[in-house]
Amino acid sequence: MPYDVGIIGAGVHGVSAAFHLARRGVATAVFERRSPAAGPTGRSGGICRAYYTDPFLAENARDGIAFLADFADRTGGGDSGFRRTGAFYLHGPDDTEAAERTARRLAEAGIASEAVAARDLPGRLPHLDLGGVAVGVWERDAGYADPYSTTLGLARAARAHGADLHLERPVVRVDEGVRGVRVTTEDGTVHEAGRLLVAAGPWTAGLLRPLGADLPLTVERHVVAVLEHDPADAAGLVPHVLIDVAGGYYSTPQPRTQYLVGGVVPALPADPGRDPEPAGEGELKDLAAAAARRSPARRRAALIGGWASLYDVSPDWQPVTGQVTEHVFVDAGTSGHGFKLAPAWGEHVARLILGDDPDPRLAAFGPERFAAGEGLAAGFGPARILG
Repeated sequence: MPYDVGIIGAGVHGVSAAFHLARRGVATAVFERRSPAAGPTGRSGGICRAYYTDPFLAENARDGIAFLADFADRTGGGDSGFRRTGAFYLHGPDDTEAAERTARRLAEAGIASEAVAARDLPGRLPHLDLGGVAVGVWERDAGYADPYSTTLGLARAARAHGADLHLERPVVRVDEGVRGVRVTTEDGTVHEAGRLLVAAGPWTAGLLRPLGADLPLTVERHVVAVLEHDPADAAGLVPHVLIDVAGGYYSTPQPRTQYLVGGVVPALPADPGRDPEPAGEGELKDLAAAAARRSPARRRAALIGGWASLYDVSPDWQPVTGQVTEHVFVDAGTSGHGFKLAPAWGEHVARLILGDDPDPRLAAFGPERFAAGEGLAAGFGPARILG
């Protein structure tokens, strides 16, 4: 029996769309080459922040974080692992006006944010060296979550609402006909669906190209380092998410005395046909050193591990969501900042696929914007990942 909607990809965006479709009674199938969150989602830093210069993204992040905070009730018992820590964003002098303007806009949208002048930052961040920082922004309700648990919870909730999950079933072919699409998996099974959503992260462009949809998505390899403080430095820990735009990195607290560090600027291209090369010791040490420049406690922290992941990157570093052929839609190109958007973004995607009065602002993120030369302006200088 044909499905109403097929979805390729069981990352957080794919299963979020499946959840929102299935709970409406839409016959939905998800096709995944491995298991939920086995790709970039499972290697996300899990930052949950609404600090976006784009108002629509900010509102979606706000709503996504609210979903994660209330995850068990919304999914029927799942656990997102959400922890509310608050977040500080540190900017150099070139960003002062934009950072202050963004903080005001966020506050107007109901996102608890405030700009903090350089003279007042030492009182708020007493254990950090703030050289080169001209302004900070504090977002009270930000935090982090567990991407794997979140994705698994959404997948289980989608299945509870009737969605079929075809796991360990790589898609080898997609054909579009007059009435819909046919999805062929590696085992030779052909599945029919009236509409198809491709939410396959770094593999999205390759799946769409045979259908005549050539999206300008590239793939980058990004690295995350894991460090652990000396227990004697407990008083000097950074207890919240820290996005140091001026320093080019972010850090996220973890259970016990651990923290993660990653970059906020573009990285080297990668081949989506191969698993990313493991994080090298030099790369991890460079990230650790970036975070340590502002913190004596972090200079004494031990590097205990890390990983590399693939990002599917759009030319403007903003999501690519829209219709690409008569029956096929895309949700990709989230460029490393899509995790916290997904729970709310999936609702917008479901409405778009069903033609159910989608928010008109979503159209700005359509794939046709690149051919029209209408890329979105977002982020701060080279840190476009901030959106």
